[in-house]
Amino acid sequence: MNLWFVFWVFIAIFILGTSLWSYTILMKQKRVWGGFAKKHNLAYSSAAVLKSPVLQGIYNGIRVEIFSDKQISGAKVRDGAMRTIFQLTLKAPMPTVGAIGSMNFKNFISGLDLPHELPVDAGLSKDIFHRVQNLEPFQIYMTKERIPVFNAVMTIKNTPALLIFNASDTILRIESPDPFDDAPRLEKFLTKITEAGKILSV
Repeated sequence: MNLWFVFWVFIAIFILGTSLWSYTILMKQKRVWGGFAKKHNLAYSSAAVLKSPVLQGIYNGIRVEIFSDKQISGAKVRDGAMRTIFQLTLKAPMPTVGAIGSMNFKNFISGLDLPHELPVDAGLSKDIFHRVQNLEPFQIYMTKERIPVFNAVMTIKNTPALLIFNASDTILRIESPDPFDDAPRLEKFLTKITEAGKILSV
């Protein structure tokens, strides 16, 4: 038997198996997210059979949007790497313009051309990067209650997070490799981050 023929058959079976596995996860995700939306009175939409759904609405007092998108954190993320995105809209305005996030967002935050950062003894984890327009109001905002929450949210393993804010918007974005195709896990994670969002809100 031709060696190249065997090789291509193996590749074809591998690709087919991977596609079927991805499709199975997607269908389970759609079913779980649909049920979750009904339980918590969230809007559910699914634009196409082979695309992840979108959840929107108020959960635990916080406006949330959950969807799949390409990861924007990190300088070496391969093209097409999809993540489950949790986007929380927090109260605005913050006392200054700025961004604070996991170290994966360092390049993104550095590109915002913001001049100031907290001193190293402020209590933030070394794995968190931030820049703000005005330091003094930001120091007032960074209370002893909020710093541990930042340290917890921004250092979840393989799940980069970013809080970006200006005079009109405050958005917390969290990127997870987990498809969250399990309802209890989705509820637990969303409850955890919305509780954090309450503390981080002004």
